[in-house]
This record gives sequence, structure tokens and C-alpha cells, in this order.
Amino acid sequence: MRSTIERWTARGVAGALAVGTTLALAPLGAAHAAVPHQFTLCSEGGYASWAEFPDRHMATTVVQAGDCVTLSVRGTAPEPVLIRQGNGALIGPVTYDGRAGLNVTTVPGPSFYVH
Repeated sequence: MRSTIERWTARGVAGALAVGTTLALAPLGAAHAAVPHQFTLCSEGGYASWAEFPDRHMATTVVQAGDCVTLSVRGTAPEPVLIRQGNGALIGPVTYDGRAGLNVTTVPGPSFYVH
């Protein structure tokens, strides 16, 4: 049987780790939260990228590696967005809903993630 002190110590360590992890990750989520009616594209994959809104017949400018662009894009329904490399090659599709906004970051691969 484990002693009471061992159980309390284990609980304390586990609790401290959980709180520390939460505090460490909280600023990350808050700093990158999507804003309604805003579309942000960041090129972090070591290559330029851009986003195409085919239903609107519009696109972002080409975002150079290491840079971001934010557009005000109003909308009341989901719509397709195509994420492309600077040379036009398709990385992949994503759905944008202006009511929620969207942040997209390209990464090596090429690939991207949404946050």
C-alpha cells in the first residue's frame, strides 16, 4: 500500500503539471483566435502562399514566407477556399465561414493547419 504522503505527493505533482500546461498553452490559443469576418493567412512553411475564394472570384495577395495577411471577408454561410503555393500549386481546400472567421498557417510539406 502506498502511504498517504506518497498519494498526496503524486496528486500534487499531477495537479501542478496540469495547471502549468494549461497556463503555458492559454496564451497560444488566445493570441491566435479567429475573429469573425476576418481571414488570416500566414506563410510559415518556407514558401510563399495565397488563398483563393472561388465563389467570390477573389484571392489574397501572395504572402511571402514568414509573413501574414489579414482580410476583412464578410459572410453568412460556409464557402470554399483554396490554399495555394506561391507558384499556384494547390495545397488543399478549407471551408471559411465569415461568422466565425478563420486563421490558416502554411507549414512544410507543403501543408497547412487551421486555428
